[in-house]
Amino acid sequence: MPVKKIIEKIEGVTQNKVDNIIHRGKKEAEKAKQEIEEEKQRRLEELEKEKEREIKTMENRIISQAKLEAKKTKLNVREKMIEDIFKEAKDDLSSKDPEEYRDYLEESIHEVLEVLDGEITLRCDPRSEELVNELVRHRDSRIQVEPDLETIGGLKASSEKGSTMDLTFEANLESEKKELRKEISEILFTEED
Repeated sequence: MPVKKIIEKIEGVTQNKVDNIIHRGKKEAEKAKQEIEEEKQRRLEELEKEKEREIKTMENRIISQAKLEAKKTKLNVREKMIEDIFKEAKDDLSSKDPEEYRDYLEESIHEVLEVLDGEITLRCDPRSEELVNELVRHRDSRIQVEPDLETIGGLKASSEKGSTMDLTFEANLESEKKELRKEISEILFTEED
């Protein structure tokens, strides 16, 4: 075989190998490109899902916070309404003439005499001094009346032994506040809950 033919055959085989290598390289490059594109798409989808979860979590957090704020505001409004009712009740009681609650003062004095021993001091507000003196005048000589109490009504009693009784309207309101608060709340807010 002539050398030229051998060279041409070698060149042909070499060219085939080169073409095959190039073809295979192109296929591998296409495959790698496709895998990279698929990986890119998968990661984008994962990021999108993650962002959606973050957005949903943030949205839920904002909604929960808004609900808590609304509930807090609602409770504050309720509390203010209830406190306004107590204030109005105190104002109403403080504007009463002592004669209007004469029976209460009589019952209070009776209760003091049943509970406390020895010398007793009844403290009342100056507006009700005359009435309290009238109520105790014929009852018991061991009672002394002092009109130095700042109160909206009622009286405080103390014995020489140190025992005390608070029968003021403020004390009564305070001791009944929990129950009254419950009743007021039931009256004002039953439809809402």
